[in-house]
Amino acid sequence: MNGPTGKKLRDPAVVDFGVDAAGRGRRLERLAGLLVDRSLPQAKQPRRRPAAWADAAAIFRSPDGGRGAWEFTAPLPDPWLVHVPIGPATLALEVRPAPSGQIGIFLEQVEQWAWLARVTPRGAVMLSLFGHSGAASLALAAAGAEVVHVDASKQAIALARRNAAASGMADLPIRWVCGDAATFVARQTRRGARFSGAVLDPPSWGHGPRGEAFAIDRDLPALVHDVTALMAGAGGPPPGPLVLTCHSPAWHHRRLRETLVSACAAAGLPAGRLESGRLGCTDDFGRTLDLGDFARRMPTA
Repeated sequence: MNGPTGKKLRDPAVVDFGVDAAGRGRRLERLAGLLVDRSLPQAKQPRRRPAAWADAAAIFRSPDGGRGAWEFTAPLPDPWLVHVPIGPATLALEVRPAPSGQIGIFLEQVEQWAWLARVTPRGAVMLSLFGHSGAASLALAAAGAEVVHVDASKQAIALARRNAAASGMADLPIRWVCGDAATFVARQTRRGARFSGAVLDPPSWGHGPRGEAFAIDRDLPALVHDVTALMAGAGGPPPGPLVLTCHSPAWHHRRLRETLVSACAAAGLPAGRLESGRLGCTDDFGRTLDLGDFARRMPTA
């Protein structure tokens, strides 16, 4: 496996993705054989493989820590696809560098996608809110669930649909909805809809397609309560998992877990088996990069 400059990558990985090294407020990710250098403020360790950074094909620079610009040192594949095995299927996810520094793939979520593919019952009807580029929705569909994927960005919906096609899942039962998450949930409540479970990965703040504002501290507890209410009641579809993840520092996994417990109690749902912890990646030297938090509830009868 060669780097974009023609140099052989050091210690190439067997898998299609990974974290090659991290340090000094940056991370170096390996995506389908190419290296991406971008910001990671919490990476304070020294770089263990300094020479590898010279092989980066894509470098994100942001002088003020916000939106910035990408520098590409070599032609990139189009589409640039990363293959992520999750058990019953392999997801083909497109790398799309954005002015925010995001790339459309969240490697810290791989374990959550694999868990969803493993525990979601066939025939479950699942709600995927803030669905982004669609990996969680595809994991649910790969398990045999019907999925409603909701995101406020038309561009994100288009990317998710391309990922479904690249993964060979374009014909699976996924309904793509461009809309505000809270507005969609409220409409489903009025209609008396029922869902087996849900996946929520909210941003710290955002806007719906009609300018609807979302702020995680203000809006997330009520939204989770409304989602669990859609899972309550007799005669609904088979029970499914409930997953809440985020990348907001104030929302530690213990707070996410407490939010799920409170919402389930209010909806009359059994607490069941709850798990929580950190989202992260491990680099080639065994160092863990903490990149968010999760709480999740197993399907319950």
